[in-house]
Amino acid sequence: MGIDRVRWGIVATGNISTQFTQDLGLLPDDAVATAVASRSQDSADRFAAEFGIPNAYDDYRKLIDSGDVDVIYIGTPHPQHYAIARTALQASVAVLCEKPVTLTAKQARDLIAVATEHKTLFAEAMWMRTNPVIQAVFNDLASGVIGEPQQVVADFAFYKDSLPSRLLDPALGGGSLMDGGIYPMTFAYMALGRPAELKAVGSLNEDGVDLNVAMAWRYDSGAVAALTCGLRSQNPWVASISGPEGSLQLPHRFHHPEYYVRTTAAGAERIDVPTHGRGYHYEAGAVIDALRAGALEVPALPHAATLEILDLLDETRSQIGVRYPGDDDDLSG
Repeated sequence: MGIDRVRWGIVATGNISTQFTQDLGLLPDDAVATAVASRSQDSADRFAAEFGIPNAYDDYRKLIDSGDVDVIYIGTPHPQHYAIARTALQASVAVLCEKPVTLTAKQARDLIAVATEHKTLFAEAMWMRTNPVIQAVFNDLASGVIGEPQQVVADFAFYKDSLPSRLLDPALGGGSLMDGGIYPMTFAYMALGRPAELKAVGSLNEDGVDLNVAMAWRYDSGAVAALTCGLRSQNPWVASISGPEGSLQLPHRFHHPEYYVRTTAAGAERIDVPTHGRGYHYEAGAVIDALRAGALEVPALPHAATLEILDLLDETRSQIGVRYPGDDDDLSG
């Protein structure tokens, strides 16, 4: 594509967009935020002033149509992802959209089709995949150091006296699965691939929002995974992959760790991997590399993985009885 200076547009001005934009500043000067959009002009103006962004809009369509950006980062609540991403892709503006990229696999398949039609890069912002420690773990696993993986365990549950309202609102894709469960699911998928069988149980509140979920995955190889997520307990947020020769263990906040522990017959060894920032710049850098290569997807954030995880999320929700807007959408037209 021959892009020298990659211009980023930030859609939404909440906490996740703030952290992403802060980390964007850790990249070389040829990656720059040039526009921001929010539901209110005041919010967009404040965000623009904080980060020195020259263009601020009160509507994402204005940002997309402005000609100010090469790629947008979407940090809105989940149900808004699909429409914003589709509008951008139809305008041939590249998209990095927060996870989960859509509420359903059907919506994501449509976005990938639109991206392909318009020859435009599209990626889910599953930042865990681009974290250097996570990448080191899976390189270690691929080396055969613990043998063929047989068990994966991962959890992502947390509790707060006062949760953000969106987490308890079914209309906003609330619940523990989409915000937290996607991390252990992605971790297990990276280790073992798509399971042959998935079983899930969950506890829902009176509005049909999942508060506690447990998942068991089975593989034809004999491997299994045990995964949990929730909004009612303060869990350790750890993960591990085990095989006949040992295990690879990730500590608290396993989705963006600073180290991991390799345990084999030789003993336990802490493996430190240099990282900096919050970790969002790694995914941004991967997008920039893909843009410059003229690619339609980011190697570390493959479309196939995005779709298969959403398929698994759809199946999990079906088993525990959670429904979201978009479940019955007809996208054929």
